[in-house]
Amino acid sequence: MSIASEALAHIDERAVTSLVTDMIDIPSPVGGEERLANYLEARFKAAGLATRKQEVEPGRFNVYGLLEGGGGGANLMYAGHLDSAYGGDEEGIRDLGPGYQPKSWVDGEWVYGLGAYNMKGGHASAILAVEALARSKAKLRGDLLIAGVVGETCHANVAHYQGSRFRGCGVGARFMIANGINADMVVIPEPTSNRISTASGGYVFFELQTRGNPGATYRRGGMSVQVKPGEDAIEKMLQTIPALKLWGEDYLANTRYKDEPAGNVNIIAIEGGHPFRPTKLPSFCRLYLEVGIMPGQEQADIVDGVRRCLRDVERDNPTINVELKIVQTAHTAEVSANEYVVGAVSDAHAAVWGEAPEVTWDGWYADTAPLTRAGIPAICYGPQGRVRTGGSGYYPKEGEHVHVGDLTKGAEVFVHAATDVCMQDRLAVRANSPSGTVTK
Repeated sequence: MSIASEALAHIDERAVTSLVTDMIDIPSPVGGEERLANYLEARFKAAGLATRKQEVEPGRFNVYGLLEGGGGGANLMYAGHLDSAYGGDEEGIRDLGPGYQPKSWVDGEWVYGLGAYNMKGGHASAILAVEALARSKAKLRGDLLIAGVVGETCHANVAHYQGSRFRGCGVGARFMIANGINADMVVIPEPTSNRISTASGGYVFFELQTRGNPGATYRRGGMSVQVKPGEDAIEKMLQTIPALKLWGEDYLANTRYKDEPAGNVNIIAIEGGHPFRPTKLPSFCRLYLEVGIMPGQEQADIVDGVRRCLRDVERDNPTINVELKIVQTAHTAEVSANEYVVGAVSDAHAAVWGEAPEVTWDGWYADTAPLTRAGIPAICYGPQGRVRTGGSGYYPKEGEHVHVGDLTKGAEVFVHAATDVCMQDRLAVRANSPSGTVTK
């Protein structure tokens, strides 16, 4: 019996359902990942893996399980993030239904709950694959590592949103790389719908601010009192938005990646004035703007473009002054489709599904960026992403959900990929794999 066959005997839909519902039922918003890290550490130990935790900051831990190889083989890491996109308690989120709550709901072969899609479903598949190989006493040549890192989700410390609850965008992965965790190649089970994604996008995140003063909103009778008009900061921002939209349309018309439309320009949030204070005009207004980029683009060009747009606004209306601040930059990454890890996952997918997967790219930020930029070829491949109502991707109306059968096959793919990679001669694999790191 092959190494893979022995491991696959430990994987079934019951085990998949149990793990993914456990992970969903442990709330893990950005900044609150500790309980899930502790749960996974205990699982890894029970499966016979060597475990390690890293404190990224107080109450936030990366967690690892290692199946140590016999030596000479290539080292593979499966890395998932512990944090969920939301906490479920945010205004405007808490009432959206079971797909937005950290409580699992099983309906036949479908599991709903916050994190199911991004990315506890795919992470569960990878965890089960590594645990299955450990339980089957697999004798691999290279090391096989399963990682759970904090703070991948794109959160940013802005205005009064400060502290670990709002600190994401790869903080755990960057800490991991800087503090002794390594591999020859990495697979991140993001929700790609069984596609291999060799490139991930990034963004520049801006804060724009206009200022006014708390002029009175009421009128006064008589002619003896002279009242100077106030300055409405929100109105100034509203006059700025059309120019930003026109700039965004031009940016999108000229931004392509691999001959396909790419990039994005979105207003993420607006806040202004003091809602507790009637009868006074808003003295400030902040707008948050995201501009998405792909590998090969210069972030400085994006900053320059937005600045030129705002200068044009101020030139056309001297009463408007817009302060610009760069809040966060998320880096891009890509690897060559000829990297060994791409071929290994493609072959493993074909062995399970009977056909080769699509090799493509995604515009989202992923932890592939800090890993690839550190010289470790990293790709995204995850079995989650199929939508119950048809199609694939993330459908906001339905919320997060996954199909148990898809996750089970995903675990099988991860077993096959690991037994391929970790049995290869490490030096030969590294010598024959082109570096696809993009540093822009």
